[in-house]
Amino acid sequence: MLLGSALGESAAKVPLETTTVLGCIRHSTQNYVVVDRHGSVYVLEGVGDQLSGEVGHTLEVTGKVIQDSHPKQSARSEKPGATTLRVANVISDVHRVGDHCASR
Repeated sequence: MLLGSALGESAAKVPLETTTVLGCIRHSTQNYVVVDRHGSVYVLEGVGDQLSGEVGHTLEVTGKVIQDSHPKQSARSEKPGATTLRVANVISDVHRVGDHCASR
């Protein structure tokens, strides 16, 4: 199942569970993503452009995993197989834990 939605699509999203992800922050197309040590990709929702100074650093991000409520209409995420992570508050839910991303 693909999570997220394509630009211009109005599929409802349902929050699932709160989770914390530790990984490298990258900027991809119009979104910021965190890639964990296993290569899992999390598209960050709700961060706007507030993470531009964090690209290339290791972050700990807490948010709610989002699932498309219309799986049959599910469109592509920012990256195939990516999970959307909705961040409620960038100041309290995003923390830098390393100055450089660890190489895999």
